[in-house]
Amino acid sequence: MGAGQPTPPQQQAPTVTKVEVKNFRLLRNVSVSFDEDVTVCVGRNNTGKTSLAEVLSRFLRTGDISLRLEDFSADSYIEFADAYREFSKGDEAAARELLPEISVQVFISYDSEASEYGHLGPLIVDLDPECNQAIVAIRYALKPGAMRDFFRDAPMPLEPEWGEQVLLALIGPRIPHLYERSAIAIDPTDTSNHRSISMSEVSKAIKVDFVKAQRGLDDEKERPKDQIGKVLESLFMVAAKADDGYLLKDVANQAERALEDIVEKLNDHLQDMYSKMAPTVTDFGYPGLGNRNFSTRTTLDSQRLLSNFTSIRYPGSSGVELPESYSGLGSRNLLLILLTLFSYYREYAAQASRPCVHLVFIEEPEAHLHPQMQEIFIHQLGVFKRKFPVADNEQEDWNAQFLVTTHSAHIANRAGFSAVRYFRLCEDNEAREATSSNVLNLAEAPGVNKEFLHKYLTLTRADLFFADKAILIEGTTERIFIPAAIAEFDAEERKDGSASLSSQYVSVMEVGGAYAHIFYPFLDFLGLQTLVLTDLDAVESSSKACCVQEGTATSNQGIKTWFDGADISPAELLKRAENGLPVTRMRGLAYQVPEVTGGPCGRTFEDAFILANPKLFSLADDESESLLEREKKARDLAKGYKKSDFALTFAIERQGWQIPRYIRRGLEWLLDQAPPSEEEGADQPAGVSSPGGQVAVR
Repeated sequence: MGAGQPTPPQQQAPTVTKVEVKNFRLLRNVSVSFDEDVTVCVGRNNTGKTSLAEVLSRFLRTGDISLRLEDFSADSYIEFADAYREFSKGDEAAARELLPEISVQVFISYDSEASEYGHLGPLIVDLDPECNQAIVAIRYALKPGAMRDFFRDAPMPLEPEWGEQVLLALIGPRIPHLYERSAIAIDPTDTSNHRSISMSEVSKAIKVDFVKAQRGLDDEKERPKDQIGKVLESLFMVAAKADDGYLLKDVANQAERALEDIVEKLNDHLQDMYSKMAPTVTDFGYPGLGNRNFSTRTTLDSQRLLSNFTSIRYPGSSGVELPESYSGLGSRNLLLILLTLFSYYREYAAQASRPCVHLVFIEEPEAHLHPQMQEIFIHQLGVFKRKFPVADNEQEDWNAQFLVTTHSAHIANRAGFSAVRYFRLCEDNEAREATSSNVLNLAEAPGVNKEFLHKYLTLTRADLFFADKAILIEGTTERIFIPAAIAEFDAEERKDGSASLSSQYVSVMEVGGAYAHIFYPFLDFLGLQTLVLTDLDAVESSSKACCVQEGTATSNQGIKTWFDGADISPAELLKRAENGLPVTRMRGLAYQVPEVTGGPCGRTFEDAFILANPKLFSLADDESESLLEREKKARDLAKGYKKSDFALTFAIERQGWQIPRYIRRGLEWLLDQAPPSEEEGADQPAGVSSPGGQVAVR
């Protein structure tokens, strides 16, 4: 390029911007937008996170796939029956329209100014020069002309429920044989314009790899010990199979020639040994062999040699090398993931005509990693795709997009809102039996202060993304006391055999009265059942703290926001909570109320606790005293304690106290809210304690 000539603009690499999945397990009808580097999928157990990676891995790779009835969304089962009813009427076209199919649509953005599109070309069918999007749809549907065989011997008429179950039992085994996968490229400007494409064309454009959660590191009896060694040998094998011109192809060829030299020398040596040790055939005198004789040949297959003997060693003391299995699980897990990703990069880079997009799914990378290492990993993941080519002295970037599924609050919070996709079970039906999931993009959450929440969740290690329910509390006192109150509450509830909060995953998060309201839109967006425990915070007209009986307003911003910013009085607040908690959407608000109707009321937790336990504080029950006088006595007693000392004394040292009524009512309300149902039991352990002062009760 001559001096003074402008540098041509760098072309934008193709990226997957969105994926739509229909009828695959819990993914009845979801749309998931992809980040250009790292997308993090979070949510409670069995909400469809791994299913997303699995359906893309199955549908975007070549080779036969075989799905079963169980792979179809439960909500689609009734559609099989509806299709059969139309078929029995002779309307096969209508039946095919109703018949369920599993489908995946992948939306790819590319540079419309590119001079050539490579493997993306077959996926582009539009003629609009301004269009920069390609759409590929992969369907798993009934084969043409197979409907008669599919519904063969089905009962008629089809009775509701019982008949539908019989039909499903009949057609279920036929799905793997009569359904097939097909792919089309769709015109984004006119969806009726599409063209059939082969799965080979799809896989050349979109490469897919999967790092599974079960990596065989922690089961030495059942799984190979040298998992990392096997990945190292695969790096050599990729180089050996690479197209000519690839940087490491020469290295692999040199290794092969070195092995051939060894084999030649070994053969000469063995033949010489054989001639000295073994008798000739003529010595046997066997008829028909004539004067034939034997010679030796040794063949060393480089692939088999590496497969059987490649391993790694760690340096130990005094020159002693330790085997791979002697290293800690965390270090081995991280090293295994990194080397696996590097091997996937090598496979990608070794192709002369590289795929347009490389999707890499990483399932639960947090296994065996301590929290700081988890955060560093997710932070560095987007950097790897730039560092790997540098390590190989490659000029071209690795066009990789990572999809991470995780149960780690450290990974989820560090990733940031724009990269997080929240999987939530749908609970629209009256029975609250979730049969499908929604996928929420946190970047699209309305009314959410994303910068504040991202910083807060990162600093406090909040686990809201994985909880059944949540409790938002004021401060240090409640953080210490509430777990003890929940244990006491559950002990009382279990006496009659009823359910308890301890059987659910309840995240307790300290937010303070000044910030609780910032979480309201976020909690509503997540659809998380939440109890907000806060102080009534009565103040006089001069905004000075006072007893409830003297108060004309509340200084609590969380309460004000709950009631639309109204300047509401303590008397009005008590009236609104007289018959139960104020409830908005899936949030319940609990603040101090009198222990008995018409009795004194606490302003803060400490006041309320003293009024609920007067005997513990030698507080005489003198009915001649006014409500104000009794509230003042409780406030004066509370001032004699430091907040942390107060909580520690009664949460740990002293027993036999009563839970303040407002807290008890809040816990009762939260317990009555049925947690989202799951098709399978969760695998998280009970009684998990979250770092950063939060308590997760399971």
